[in-house]
Amino acid sequence: MPKKEKNQLTYKTPEVLKVEEETGFKLTLQQKKFAETYAQGDCSASAAVIAAGYSPKNAAQAAHGLLNPNKHPQVVAYIKHIREDMEARYGVTKESMLRRLHRLSLGAEEMGQYAAAINAEKIRASLGGLTIDRRETINSIGDMSREQVIERLEELRQKNPHVFDVIEAKAIDVTDS
Repeated sequence: MPKKEKNQLTYKTPEVLKVEEETGFKLTLQQKKFAETYAQGDCSASAAVIAAGYSPKNAAQAAHGLLNPNKHPQVVAYIKHIREDMEARYGVTKESMLRRLHRLSLGAEEMGQYAAAINAEKIRASLGGLTIDRRETINSIGDMSREQVIERLEELRQKNPHVFDVIEAKAIDVTDS
């Protein structure tokens, strides 16, 4: 590929040329900002689009387009490049985290710190995709019997007596005979 002469005409702004020179990718300033913001992993793609200066009205569509390798292969490649650079710089990969958590678990177990070892193993299992942290709270009294409701109210009264000071009343049975 022939080199561009200094005086050769171009449709690109000096800023775009600078981005290409800095990154090695053919990106606009907004695409560069989007890729850098999104690759950090601190926000959603839509938020990264807005931070890059795109219109908030079409943020989701713009993000989808920018992350589509068929539409914007240079943006996708630059994001990958940034992430690989971060992995190389900081050594943070899924595999490295799994290995580190395993070492921490073994060390904690050797020192008799079983709670810490179990916690490290739980995190490893979650990171490895073996478990899903699922917490469910049942708040529907419609699924509870009368005895269960009374029992639950008594538990709540024991834990939070000050709340029940305001609503003291006598219960009466209103069922049909």
